[in-house]
Amino acid sequence: MDKWTNTGFSLVVIGILVLVWGGTLQPINILSPDFMSFATGGLILFATGLCLISNLPFFCQIAGLWLAAVTVMLYIYSLPDTDLIVKVIGFVPVLALAVWLTIKFWK
Repeated sequence: MDKWTNTGFSLVVIGILVLVWGGTLQPINILSPDFMSFATGGLILFATGLCLISNLPFFCQIAGLWLAAVTVMLYIYSLPDTDLIVKVIGFVPVLALAVWLTIKFWK
């Protein structure tokens, strides 16, 4: 295993631990910004770790990427006192990044 694979496995484990830790500190509710901040951070670490692991099938990397993207959009949606149009505008760069990275991994 090379150093990037080790780093990837470490980030995957840390992402899972952050997600579990958030579930123990806050009630699990996808419309609560308190829990979703832990879920978003944990799944971004998880997806980043999957992307660093070599010899992993690309569909695993793409699945982790889209799971993180959907979680970020749910987090943006869960923010209180924000107009819907501002939330939808926040979805655009998340979707653009997810599509761009999907195309990069697909090749």
